[in-house]
Amino acid sequence: MILTIYGTTGELIKLMPVLTRFRDREIAFVQASSGQQVLQIPRLLELARLPPVDLWLGRGSAGRDLRSNGDIPGWAAGVGARFVRRRGELRRRLRAGSGKPLVLVHGDTMTSLYGAILGRTLGFPVAHIESGLRSFDLLNPFPEELNRRATSRIAGILYAPGAWPASNLRRGTIVDTGSNTIRDALALVPADLEPPIELPDDGFGIASLHRFELLRDRTLLAETIAVLAGCGRPILWIDHPVTIAALEKHGLSLGGGIRPIPRLDFFSFVAVMRRSGFLVTDSGGSQEETYYLDLPCLVHRKRTERREGLGENVVLSGYDVGALLAFLVDPGVHRRRSDLPGSHPSDVIVDDLVARGFAT
Repeated sequence: MILTIYGTTGELIKLMPVLTRFRDREIAFVQASSGQQVLQIPRLLELARLPPVDLWLGRGSAGRDLRSNGDIPGWAAGVGARFVRRRGELRRRLRAGSGKPLVLVHGDTMTSLYGAILGRTLGFPVAHIESGLRSFDLLNPFPEELNRRATSRIAGILYAPGAWPASNLRRGTIVDTGSNTIRDALALVPADLEPPIELPDDGFGIASLHRFELLRDRTLLAETIAVLAGCGRPILWIDHPVTIAALEKHGLSLGGGIRPIPRLDFFSFVAVMRRSGFLVTDSGGSQEETYYLDLPCLVHRKRTERREGLGENVVLSGYDVGALLAFLVDPGVHRRRSDLPGSHPSDVIVDDLVARGFAT
């Protein structure tokens, strides 16, 4: 029996194609969520035709997504307390199911690390999907670089999304899945899915900026907005709650051709991206999505732990606003030139779990 633990929509999105393969192959699994991003998880499971969460270890902060560092201590304490109360039940349930017990975690969030620790506490092997990514800078991005390194040291089975991340791992059972499971998640979104919002004419761009490193720097954030507003193209600006709070804190407003839109679920966002001309983001997950979609992308970060698209469809700004300005002159020149691997990473993972006796 497999217990998968996740807490954010980003984790769930990349786990979805693995879980749907469990479903289709009638492999038993249990879902536990820490509720880091509690509001969107139920809808995402519904869209993927997956069962609801079996065990909520947490419900965010007062029933909403975590928004600030001040939310973390109460959330973490609640998750730990619920796990202590339910660990005996979880241990019995996993041992009673078919296949050897296993705890499956993903990525580099606080829940990734927490889930790996909980798996070891239960006394079961831990498998880590998307293992081996590295920025080689503990502060950029923080705390993700720390989370992923610690998680890969706790886990015994490490699923690395390619040869480069696999080469960064030094211990455990390392399995190269060839590419990232986000590739298979994108395939779950119907090609003819209509966006839920009215879109500008062809050539519009999307801006999705929400990282603390950018939002805390008023000057950099203001310069970024000014360049986007003056680029001469319509820009759909994703209203992340943390971004709205940062704009209010700094007394900044959007202008020019920037149009704010609400944060969309994964399926709707992919439908919008497929019709857009480019993406400006500080999300590593969105960097990967644009690579598999072959969408021009500027990653507005100092460093990235992901290699997908760099030198092809992806430009890393290093927080240089001049690089952003140059990218916006002609985003379309940045396209993917590499062929995708023939195998699908989610199939590699599930086949490996079956071969090891964790799934039957």
